[in-house]
Amino acid sequence: MSDIPMQRLTEFAGLNANDLALFRSLFGPEKRISRRRDIRTQGDPVQEIFLLSSGWAVSCFDLRGGERQIVKLHTPGDVLGAPSLAMETAAETLVGMTDVTIRSMPLSAIGRIFKEAPSLAASLFISAQQERIFLMERLASLGRMPAIKRFAVLLLHVHDRLVHIGRECGVVDWPFTQADLADILGLTSVHVNRIMRSLDQQGLIKRRGSTVILSDLAALRRLSELPERQWIHGPDWLAQIAL
Repeated sequence: MSDIPMQRLTEFAGLNANDLALFRSLFGPEKRISRRRDIRTQGDPVQEIFLLSSGWAVSCFDLRGGERQIVKLHTPGDVLGAPSLAMETAAETLVGMTDVTIRSMPLSAIGRIFKEAPSLAASLFISAQQERIFLMERLASLGRMPAIKRFAVLLLHVHDRLVHIGRECGVVDWPFTQADLADILGLTSVHVNRIMRSLDQQGLIKRRGSTVILSDLAALRRLSELPERQWIHGPDWLAQIAL
């Protein structure tokens, strides 16, 4: 059984051993979900949130016509399903894009975090704000950027998250088909293939099956037109909670 990944939890503040032990204790046993199976379906009762221990998952919106739109990508350490805490039934469908392992936390445990470990609650709160920034960047790219820049934004976002959890810099090894990427970016599979060939020809990426080598990170960042984010760690206001 794998340990609970803590990188996202400690990204913004160093938490004490008691807080980390409490966080670990609130999750249930590890559960395995097969590739392309739902973890939770839109409209299900909201009874828990999930921690992605391993594998790739996505959050999706299911439309009335039967179509499904991927709205967020998840890597190990991500908390899944938290936006639906504001609702009685789940607003999103959670899907394992690979075989995944998850652990669930009942809603009552979330109340314990706010009561017994305010520094831990604040760290989760800041992480949620980071997710809002990621979604704002995606919205800006979809609404205002040509397709090749949309792809660069997505590629850099995934790369930076993978580096944060210890993966190799300059490499993105993802499980997504060109149809998946087209769904995420609001394009066609043919257009995605054309974009990847263009980036390859420009020397910005190299493709090796499902692996993408980012040959020129600086040039990709210039192409994306988005700044490299400098995230806070240990802000003064968070330190006040510990006092």
